[in-house]
Amino acid sequence: MAFFIRPAAEAEWEDAMALAWRVFSEFEAPSYGEQGTKSFLDFISGNTLKNVFLHGKYPVFLAIDEESGRIIGVISLREHNHISLLFVDSAHQKNGVGTALIKRAGEYVRTDNEEARHDRNKPEEYRYFRAKGGILTVNAAPSAVGFYKKNGFVVTGDEKENDGIKYIPMFKKGKLFRLK
Repeated sequence: MAFFIRPAAEAEWEDAMALAWRVFSEFEAPSYGEQGTKSFLDFISGNTLKNVFLHGKYPVFLAIDEESGRIIGVISLREHNHISLLFVDSAHQKNGVGTALIKRAGEYVRTDNEEARHDRNKPEEYRYFRAKGGILTVNAAPSAVGFYKKNGFVVTGDEKENDGIKYIPMFKKGKLFRLK
């Protein structure tokens, strides 16, 4: 299966969030209950998140199937280096899509590349300050901890719950984020 990763365009926001919702509904919602499911839906469907994306302060990257042109995966970053969303269409899981999305996010948080230099030249209100040293963090769903560990993340705390969303804090240091 061939795919590529690129930044999301404004017109792709709804499709990207629809993918996140489909995958969340299939894999996470059954263990999160009504409150957690509602919290997640409110998070991805509200205007606040979309507006932050539109202002360049919530980077979103998409995995696109080369044959069909469909979105098969999505990753987003908040707070400079925190993986906010990472979802891969169920038909494309276990094919390296999630790992490739993590590598792309890791490349984005690096401070020594052309993309970072371009961001530093943006006007202040659009500037995205990157994490020092290329560290990525994530509040992993309990079912995703194994996946993140395989991708070099380590657990940094006990399981927590916020608005019905269960998660385990993790991070990854990265000098390994150079894309080839």
